[in-house]
This record gives sequence, C-alpha cells and structure tokens, in this order.
Amino acid sequence: MEVTQKDYAPVQMNFFRNILEDLGVNITPQSCVLDFGCGEGWVVYNFRKQGVKAYGVDISAYCEEATQRCQEEHLASADENVFRMMDMNDYRIPFDDNTFDVVISDQVFEHVQYYPEALAEIKRVLKPGGCGLHVIPSRYNPIEGHVFIPLATIVRNRPYLAFWALLGVRNEYQQGLGWREVAKLNYEYLRSSTTYYSKPKIRRLILNEFGNVSFVEELFLKYNTDRIHKYLYPLCKVIPFIPALFSTFHSRLAFFKK
Repeated sequence: MEVTQKDYAPVQMNFFRNILEDLGVNITPQSCVLDFGCGEGWVVYNFRKQGVKAYGVDISAYCEEATQRCQEEHLASADENVFRMMDMNDYRIPFDDNTFDVVISDQVFEHVQYYPEALAEIKRVLKPGGCGLHVIPSRYNPIEGHVFIPLATIVRNRPYLAFWALLGVRNEYQQGLGWREVAKLNYEYLRSSTTYYSKPKIRRLILNEFGNVSFVEELFLKYNTDRIHKYLYPLCKVIPFIPALFSTFHSRLAFFKK
C-alpha cells in the first residue's frame, strides 16, 4: 500500500523533534515552528495536534485539506492563516521578522534556485537564537529522486536524458508518454526546478548567512525509521565513516543557528 504524505507526517514530525532534542532544542507548546516548503501541510497539522504553534509556507497552495482539518479540530483560530504562499522569485516568507524558534524542511532545498535569498529569509524570520534543521538530498545520489534517472543530479544533457527515456525510465506522471516528450520534460524540469549543490558549497552558503553550520547525518540515521537506516546506525560505532558515506550518496542534514 502506498504511503501518502498524510500517513508519513507523524513520523516526519517526530523525526525532527527527536533530532532537535538531541541537539539541545526542545519544541514545546510555547515554540513557534515554520515548515519551509510544507507540501500538503500534514507535518504542520501534526505539530498543531501536539499543541505547537506551527505554520507552513510553499510556492503553491497544496494545503486545503490540512487547513480544513485544523479548523474543524479547533487547532487554529477561525481567522488564523496557518498556511501561506511564498513567491519563488524572491523567496519572501510572508511572516514578520523574528517570528520563529525553529525552521525545518525535508527535501526542499534541492528545488531552491536562489540559496542566498532563501537562507536570508529564513534568517530574517528566525528569532535570535532560533535554529534551522534541513534535510537536503545529495548531489551524488545514484538515482535522481524525481525523474528516476541515474546520476541526473549531475548529468542532465539532452542525449543522456533521451538515452534513459528510450530505455523506458519514467516517473509516475510520465507513463504512456513517448521518449522524446519524456526527455524534453525531464530536461526542462531538471534545469528549472532542481539545484544539487555539493556539500562544500552548501556549507559555504550557510556560513555566509549564519556564520555556523553542522552536518549531523549520524542523527539522521539514529532517528529515521527506515529499516536500512536503523541497521546502519549501530554500525556507526564500529565504522565511523558511515555517516560520511550516507551524506555523500543519500542526504545531508544541516543544522544552524541565528
């Protein structure tokens, strides 16, 4: 059975809570949390169910059902705008300065075209001493997670994409399309909607804005509920470079403070 965003959201919320607690940041009912790139809004909804003042922003309005549930269950006041739209041209977050204690995102920054602007906005809306925790897919992930093409995080020229389209590689939205159309769609999507920076470049960009950053992939392995990650984490004590390999070929987990 397919796991939806709605189904996975409680697990996702606890993942962030547990890692932040391990890092010395406790989310309480007094905390104000922003989900940057909130998708359908279910992580925000689950935070609200636990009494946390959580909000979401995204570039499109995906949150109608979560908004309705928040209202029906009295998790938000009648006039409270829990989910808000963000302009992807300048990444302006529609909240006041110094609003949030924590800003989180899960697999969002690979879609951010303007890192400096996005990071500056996150810094603006964070309170002094507030923090960010962000899951960022690796540039060197063997399979690009949206078009399912090997190494399309790096190699994205037309002949390469056409080769894989000819072999029949399709995502869920491309079934039944011809190879030329698939190759064209993938080329346009990868060029306009994905950004896979190297870890050193991500580090530099975050340091330029915040002056600090830690990559805590060992905590990703510790608190992720996937069986592979659960098996990998115990090995970290014996093979200490496992988090580095995970960071290189799967995901980075960036933590920083204002």
